[in-house]
Amino acid sequence: MKKFFKVFVIGIFFMPFPLSGQDILLPSSLPSEYVFSLGPKGVPTLITQNKVFRLKKEWIQTSLETDSLRLGPGLIKSITPFNNERFIPFYNLEETTLALCGGGHVLSLNQNLLSRTDDSVIQRNQLKASTFYYKDRLYMYGGYGFWTFKNYLTYLDNQTGQWEIVLPKSKYIPPGRWRAVAHSFNDRLYVLGGRHNPSESSQKDVILNDHFYFDLKTQQFINLGQTNPKLPLRSYVISNTIINGKKAYFQNDRAVLFDFQKDTLISYQKEGLFNNINTKKPVFELNDTLFFIKKKDQSEFLSKLPLSILNTITPELYQISYKKTIPLQRFLMLFVILFICWTAYRLFVFKDFLKGLVLYDENRIYFEDKFAILGPEQISAIKTLHLHGQLTSFELNKIISSKKFVKSHFTALRTEFIKEVNETYKNVTGTKLNLIEEVKDPNDKRYKIYKITQQLSPKESFGSFLFRL
Repeated sequence: MKKFFKVFVIGIFFMPFPLSGQDILLPSSLPSEYVFSLGPKGVPTLITQNKVFRLKKEWIQTSLETDSLRLGPGLIKSITPFNNERFIPFYNLEETTLALCGGGHVLSLNQNLLSRTDDSVIQRNQLKASTFYYKDRLYMYGGYGFWTFKNYLTYLDNQTGQWEIVLPKSKYIPPGRWRAVAHSFNDRLYVLGGRHNPSESSQKDVILNDHFYFDLKTQQFINLGQTNPKLPLRSYVISNTIINGKKAYFQNDRAVLFDFQKDTLISYQKEGLFNNINTKKPVFELNDTLFFIKKKDQSEFLSKLPLSILNTITPELYQISYKKTIPLQRFLMLFVILFICWTAYRLFVFKDFLKGLVLYDENRIYFEDKFAILGPEQISAIKTLHLHGQLTSFELNKIISSKKFVKSHFTALRTEFIKEVNETYKNVTGTKLNLIEEVKDPNDKRYKIYKITQQLSPKESFGSFLFRL
């Protein structure tokens, strides 16, 4: 089979008729059901079950001939209605191809001869599937038929003329759908949205909000996540084409262009932009001109609209993907910035925290840039005083020594112990005040207790201070 461009992918060919008029009345003898396409050299073509109409300087009508060996008049007449909802047109320089919607027959129109290129039957298994050519082979993805939505691809085997299933090689398989937005390029089929029925109800027909692509080389589905809920279009309409590599859909007041490579959607909206457009017919782009069918005053016209009209409209730009969370790179960058700011702030606070503060650890006492070494008993006494505010004579005796001495000897030890601590404290801080004082127990004047007179704090690393609230 010769290579076909998808109906939406239009090359730049010589136009055999002028582009001055905007609306061209369709032939009066044209029946209500017909297929609108472009033929070789981009000639607008209307195909019926027995006639072909081509626009040159005017509409030229010729009789449709059929290949009687494989395609008789009876088969053509059995396919009803004979229109763009039943057939998806493709064309190249030599012929026009009509692919039956849902799968099955594939017809080829060369000059006035209509023949079959398939050897299958009418399937009705993939209605409203995404249909495209890839490497001279016709594909269909998804669709609806026999009460199920399809989640696979099929292709027409050019050798046998039969439709075959493509077996994916990925664990991720998107749910089945029909009427999806789809675009095939760069060995990938991009699919967005479409419709299907949810598992909880077979009577509903809801719009899907996901998008993905199928790698036609590796035969793997790649999930691209959820779509932006603000997208103006998430399901299939027949009027579509390719404009500057972007998949385009057209409605009465809007043109929507999908750029899957950049993950963006561009919407051009203006009241009456494509006024009275027949959305059941395709839209073609040729020589920077859009061609579509429109209805007006009970008549049908071939309408021509310069593509430059879109340049007069301020577009709306949408991100296709729905970013629920901050992307990882942005999140990491934001985290680093916040951490640096937090660290700098805590560093200044830490410096203020240390200013004028007397600190201790397991073997030293500190004040600003000075320190002194203390014995383990002295540190133990300071810890206890810091935690409880006071020590009894009995508690201090246990800290000083585990031996049993007479009362007078312990009194002398305590006096010497307190004196050494206070001298060390004075040398480090430069103060004349004692750190520990001996006073009478307010509860029993016969006994003495020891109280701390100055504020002390355990020495803390900046790392622990950094994350302390």
